[in-house]
Amino acid sequence: MAPSAVSMVFTVESVKSPDALEKGRKPPDGHSFDEALELAGFGRVQIVLSILAGLGMMASINEAMGMSIILPASQCDLDLDAGEKGIVGGAVFLGTMFSSYFWGYLADTRGRQLILKYALFATSFFGAISCLATGFVSLLVLRFLTGVCVAAPASTVYAYLGEFTTPSRRSQMLSFASVWGGVGIVYVSLVGWWILSYDWAFVITDSFEFKPWRLLFIINTLPALLNGIAFCFCPESPKFLVSQGRNEEALEVLKMVYKLNKGTDTADGYEVQKLRLDPEDAIAREQNGDKSGGLLKSMIQQTIPIVKLPYLVYFIICCVHNIGAFAIYGGLGLWFPDIMNQVFSQDASDEGKKVCAILQRNETLPIVTEVTLCDDEVKIETFLYTLLLGVIGCIYALITSAVLGKFDQKVMMVFNCIVAGICGIALQFIANSYAVAILFCLEIVFAGYCVLLVNANVVAIFPTNVRAMAVALTNMIGRLSCFVASAVIGLLMLQNCPVTFYMLSGLLFLCAGLTFLLPKK
Repeated sequence: MAPSAVSMVFTVESVKSPDALEKGRKPPDGHSFDEALELAGFGRVQIVLSILAGLGMMASINEAMGMSIILPASQCDLDLDAGEKGIVGGAVFLGTMFSSYFWGYLADTRGRQLILKYALFATSFFGAISCLATGFVSLLVLRFLTGVCVAAPASTVYAYLGEFTTPSRRSQMLSFASVWGGVGIVYVSLVGWWILSYDWAFVITDSFEFKPWRLLFIINTLPALLNGIAFCFCPESPKFLVSQGRNEEALEVLKMVYKLNKGTDTADGYEVQKLRLDPEDAIAREQNGDKSGGLLKSMIQQTIPIVKLPYLVYFIICCVHNIGAFAIYGGLGLWFPDIMNQVFSQDASDEGKKVCAILQRNETLPIVTEVTLCDDEVKIETFLYTLLLGVIGCIYALITSAVLGKFDQKVMMVFNCIVAGICGIALQFIANSYAVAILFCLEIVFAGYCVLLVNANVVAIFPTNVRAMAVALTNMIGRLSCFVASAVIGLLMLQNCPVTFYMLSGLLFLCAGLTFLLPKK
C-alpha cells in the first residue's frame, strides 16, 4: 500500500509524520502514539502478531465450521434430527452472542493480551470435552460454553493487531490475518476427511463409544490451545497501556518492538523518550478514573459513548452489515457441507434438478426410511467442496491484501455484498451440481469477507477506550443472526427454498446501500 493511502482500519491523524521531524529534534511535548509506532518500525513483530491474530480467527472458524462436518457424522449416534442439528450447530454463535459484551468490556478495561490467552485456553478446554457429549442436550450445553469462550479471540484480535501496526499498514495486516479464516476451513475439512475415513470404535460403557467424530472435537481445538500458549509470551497492546495511563509500560513495549524489528540488542537508536497524550486517550483516562458504582455501572459507562450520536448511527449500520454477513457466512456456511452432501447424494432420477428441488425432495421422503436406516456417511465431495471453500477464501484474502489501498473501502464492501447477493440469486437457476457448489463457495466467501470489512470499520470509527467493546457488540448482533440463521435456514429452505435465497440476497443488497452512510476515511 502506498504511504499516502488512507487506512481502512484506523483514521490517520493529521499530524506531521516522523520523517517530517528534523533529525535529532524531538517534539517538546513528546511523540504521539502513531509517531512512536512509526519510529519503532514495521517488521517481524507485526508479521508474527498477524499470524497469531489469524490463528485466533482460525480458532473461532474451527469451532463453527468443524461442527458442520461433525454433525452429519454424529447424527445417528446422538439421534439428531434436522432441527436439532441446526440448533446445536448454532450453539457456538449463541454462546458468542451472550458473552461478547462482557468480553469487550474486559478487553477495554483489563487488557487485550490478558483476555486473549485465558479465553483461548478456555475455548480449547470446552472444545475438547465436547467429545464426551452423549445426546442433544449435553452437546448443546458444551457447544454453548465453547461459544462463550471463543467470543473473545473472535473479536479482540482485531483491536490487538491493529494497535501494534503502523497506520499505513494496518488494513493490509488485518486483511493478511484474515487469510487464516480460510486456512481454518481447509484445516477442518482435511482433518475431517482423514479422521472420518476410519471406522474404529472404542467401547467405554454400554451406552458410550468413542468414535472418529469424537476425536475431531479434540483435533479441531488444537490451534486454540497452541495460540493461547503463544499469547502468553506476547506483550500487552501499547495503545491500551497508554489509554490506561501506563505510559512507561507502553514505552517499554515500543522499545521492544523497535529492537525486534531492527534486529538490535539495545533501543539506543529509538528516538522516543516520552509519549504525548492523544485526545481520545485523555477521555479514556478520565473515564477510567471513576471506578465507583461497581461492575454494572462501569459496563454501562463503557457502553454509553457507543450509543450516542454520531456513533449510534454508525453502530447501527455496522450491526446491519454484520447481520447480513454472518447470516450467510455462519448460518448458510454451517449448512454448506450438509447441503453438498445432499446434492452429491442424489440418485439418477434427480439428475438435472436445481438445488431447491433436491432439498425439498429430501424433505418429502417417508419418515420411516430415516428411522429404520440412519445414514451418517459423509460423501467425499462434501470434504472436497468444503476444502475448496477454504482455498477460495485464502486466495481472495491474499488478493485483497495485495490491492488494499488502491480501492476505497466502501467500494470493496459494496462489491462483496453485491457479488454474494448475485450468487445467491443465481443458485435458483443452476442445475449442474459442480456449478452449484462453486456458487455456494463464492457466496459464502464474499459475504464472509464482509465480516473483516465491518470489523475494520468499527476499529476505525470508535476510539481506543471503547474499541473492543464496539467490535464485540457488533459481532454479538451478527452472531445472533448467525444462530437464528443456522437454526432455521435448513427448515426454511425445505419449506420454501427460493424465497429463502431471495431474502438472504436482499439483505446483502441492503447492506451494500447502507455502506455509503458510513463516514469518509
